[in-house]
Amino acid sequence: MEEKTYTIGEIAKLFQIPTSTIRYWEEKEIFSAKRNDENDYREYTIQTIIELLDVVFYRNLNIPIQKMKNFNRLRPEEIYSLLEDTEVEVQQELQHLKKKFRGIARRKEQLESLFHLQEKQYEKEPINIKKIVPFDLLNAEDMQIQLQQLANFVLYKEKEEELFQMGLAVSGESSKKEIWKSEPKQTPLYVTCLLTCDAENFDSNNFIEHKNAMNAQGFSIKGVIASYLATASEGNGKTMDYYKAWLEIVPL
Repeated sequence: MEEKTYTIGEIAKLFQIPTSTIRYWEEKEIFSAKRNDENDYREYTIQTIIELLDVVFYRNLNIPIQKMKNFNRLRPEEIYSLLEDTEVEVQQELQHLKKKFRGIARRKEQLESLFHLQEKQYEKEPINIKKIVPFDLLNAEDMQIQLQQLANFVLYKEKEEELFQMGLAVSGESSKKEIWKSEPKQTPLYVTCLLTCDAENFDSNNFIEHKNAMNAQGFSIKGVIASYLATASEGNGKTMDYYKAWLEIVPL
């Protein structure tokens, strides 16, 4: 009885993979298909399907292509070793994915903070920044700290009449001299607000609006620390930087 054969299109449909992938695997000698003696077309048999089933299964486990040459001829010990190596790689990828997931969660929290500040401002809230050091935009170490969390970039000033200076929020030890540090024994009064700055010039900002609002409530602003939230359009084509600002206030 003549053995039934299948076309590459039928095999691709069966496994739901492109025909180009099957050709590529054959080119890399992961498996081999018979050729028709008359027209040299590939012919796939039940045995080929069984071999491909293994190949697809292990590719789905992320076994590298370069390690799968003549896969159906590998000994069980060799397959086990491949799985161990791949397990280590997958664990590393998983750690990278977890790091990305935490990064996404932090950014969502910061945007949610922006949304909240758009609705409610001047709520009392303790500052969550421990220490600020000078920030150098061209310093590789500073850039890596900011990349860990964009909110590490801060604007800072000790007096309301001063211009803002750039800083970097750090929690651990730093080789740089501190420009501000939280003092646990002191309990200054902070209220939060949304500081918006022109993306090209942070000295162009809405601080005066917050100053006037505090003055109207009987307070002056002793200092400001603003943590970066996002850069986005206001809807009028103008790009703005958004910061969560802690205003240290004292009675007039």
